[in-house]
Amino acid sequence: MDPTVSSLVVAVVGVLGTLLSGLLAHRGALRSKALELDRQAGEREAERQALERRELRELRRSSYATLNQALRQFHLALSRHHRWLTEGTRPSPETPDLTTARDTLRLAYADAQMVASDAVLKAGGDTYFLLLRLDRLLTPEATPEQLDDAASLLRQGSEGLYEARQTMRRDLGITDLPIARPEGHGRLRWRS
Repeated sequence: MDPTVSSLVVAVVGVLGTLLSGLLAHRGALRSKALELDRQAGEREAERQALERRELRELRRSSYATLNQALRQFHLALSRHHRWLTEGTRPSPETPDLTTARDTLRLAYADAQMVASDAVLKAGGDTYFLLLRLDRLLTPEATPEQLDDAASLLRQGSEGLYEARQTMRRDLGITDLPIARPEGHGRLRWRS
């Protein structure tokens, strides 16, 4: 090979090598930048999902607190109404109004239906519908047998309140206690 041609070949290979190394370096930088952008996008997505989970948990906690309070207030109003019917005593002015307690519970349950887990809706719904059945039973025309049935439903409602609350607490991850009330744990003594 002629020295001129070989010099030309070496020069062309050198220029191509220089051009290709710049191109490969640029391509490597672009790939690194794309990987970094993907990593940052993944971090932002993970942060967004974590924020959504926290917001949903807070929304559930708020809804559960409202539902628990409404269930308890309606149960208390029914209990006092039952006492009024069985003993003939007039409720005191601070006694929760039955209609208000029922309406408040209806709204709280409707709100919970949009954010609560299925387990919470079942436990809360079972208690809610038991209390509504009790509400229909407690009329001024109720017979002594119906009032006895109502007393039994009030006891069941008390157990339902405990189970609904424990289901809500378990759903929020704040308890490992059993859903069913342990024997003798915080039971109210009902007058018969």
